[in-house]
Parts: sequence; C-alpha cells; structure tokens
Amino acid sequence: MSQASFILSAFDLNLWCSVLETKFTVDDLAALQAIIDADIADDPDFAGLYSIDPDELNAIDQRFDVGFDPARLKLPEIEIWLERERKGRSIRDVPYLVHTNFELPLMLEGRKKLARFTDVHPKTEKAFDRWAEKGVLHKEVFVESIPESLIPYLIDPNHREVRDVYYSLKGEEWRIPAMNLLWKAEGGWNEHFERLEGMLFGYEDWQNDWWIAHRNEQSGGIGGVPFCCKVDSEGLKWMELAGFKALPPLAEIQIHIYDPDEDTVAAALLAEDECAVAFARFKLSLEMQRKLLDGNTQGPWQINREQIPEINRHLKRQVDVLFRQSAP
Repeated sequence: MSQASFILSAFDLNLWCSVLETKFTVDDLAALQAIIDADIADDPDFAGLYSIDPDELNAIDQRFDVGFDPARLKLPEIEIWLERERKGRSIRDVPYLVHTNFELPLMLEGRKKLARFTDVHPKTEKAFDRWAEKGVLHKEVFVESIPESLIPYLIDPNHREVRDVYYSLKGEEWRIPAMNLLWKAEGGWNEHFERLEGMLFGYEDWQNDWWIAHRNEQSGGIGGVPFCCKVDSEGLKWMELAGFKALPPLAEIQIHIYDPDEDTVAAALLAEDECAVAFARFKLSLEMQRKLLDGNTQGPWQINREQIPEINRHLKRQVDVLFRQSAP
C-alpha cells in the first residue's frame, strides 16, 4: 500500500505563524478523508489546506499515532492545519527560513523589513493591525481597479478591484512606494524584479541567488507560464548552435504547458513521438503569452514555421532542454 506524508501545524493567530509542527505517514488516504470529511471529488490528491477541529485532531492521533499535542503550548488563540507534504516544491525544502506565514514574528524581530498582501484575509490584517496601532509597524493601503484588458482572464469576473496592504518597520517606510512602483512596472515579471522584491522584503543576497537559481531550474524562469515542445535531433542541434537562445525553425511545433509536478506525463508524451529526442522548455513575455493563450488556456497550441520568429522575439530567457535522449 502506498504511503503519503502529511503535516499538522499549530498556527498562532496572535503572532500569525506556525509555532508547532509534526509530520506523519498515512497508509490509507480514505481513512483520513473520512475523518475530516474531505470532498474526494474536489480534492482527490489531498492537495488542499484543511482546518482541523479538536475532535478531528483526536481521531487523527488515534488512527495514525501522531502524538501531536498543541494544548501544551497554552496559547489563547490557535488553529490546527493539515496539509500534504509536497516533495521538491515545498517552502520547507528551502535552505533558509522563507517569510511566508512567518512575516509578523520576523518583522517584530527586525529581520524582515516589509510585508505585502493582496486582497488580504481579514484575520491576517487584524493580526498585523495590532502592531500598527501600537506604533511598531507602519501600514499603507492601495486600491486599484483591474484594467478592462485583464477582465477576460479573471477567475471571478465580478472581482474588479485589487487591494494591496503594506506593512513596514518604522524607519523603513520608503520600501512601500519602492515595492508599489516595482509592481506597476510594465513588461512582465522577471528575475530582476524578483531580486529587487526579495531585497525590499529583507532577504539576503545569497538567499535571493538561491531562490532565483531554484526557480530557473524548476520552472524555466521567473514569471509567467512555462511552456514546452518536443524537438527532433535536427532541432536540438539547431538550438545548440544558437546557444539555446531560440526555438528551431521546424515546419510545425505543438506547444504544451509544462508542469514540473507531471514529469512522468511529459516523458510519456516524448516517448509517443519516435522522432523526438528532447523537450524544449521556455517562457514568454506577458504580451506573447496572452496572444498564445487567447481562447485556449489549456493547450496544446499549434505553431507553424512562420510564427516561430515572433515566438523567439518574446522569449524571456534561454531555452532549457529536458529529458534529452538518443536519436532513434
């Protein structure tokens, strides 16, 4: 029977961070789903984040022998969360403390200089507001209408405004207009913006270096949807001669969205084509991405030879070669 790892967290609503965690192994997903009454149809892989009540926690402890006892912390306001461990893409795999869900204590310690929330959850804002009201943090709010050109791409077309809430340490207020200006810059997000954002938040240079290198390796670069296409031996040779700075001028290319969690699917797709020897992974400018996705957000997309030069003009970085294999 296959096993899966899960994490239980005790989340302090006053400090707005996890203060106790434990990992445990589940040998029967159906049993866990039955305990927390999870909707299998909506979340068959248990990828969601679940709030656990005391009775559910007790049942989990008895069934899976977890030994998780947040009551011993004697904290007045905590929530218990359950999530499935995501191997290879979890922030717990990063070799430094990622600020996510630790923003408030890090700011109170002076280790984090700035926090930014878009359409922030009321409980999150309440936790930070306590310290803004005490004069420890500085708060600014920006509300802007979503441009009409982006309305067709919204999940909820009735959501027409974006509310950004910033908190900074006292004396670091300059970071707020700097970050707001960064997010208004045109041309699409890229690794230079990512580095500037990290610096404004308070990450160290080596941490920004690691993060950008990791994102390049995992998804082909910062910002936007990663795409991929199969190439034959001639196409691969052409890309090598071009320094991996362009896609080859093949008669026709079928482009797919690349999902780093579905490497087995990508490898199977490659095996279906006896002429293919590798996948080329690439990212496009926001302008080209919208043009490509127009009317079809799932793919695949058929690109002919005449369209490839335009695609190449909109590449955001080098083309990565994945699953390279010998020519038949």
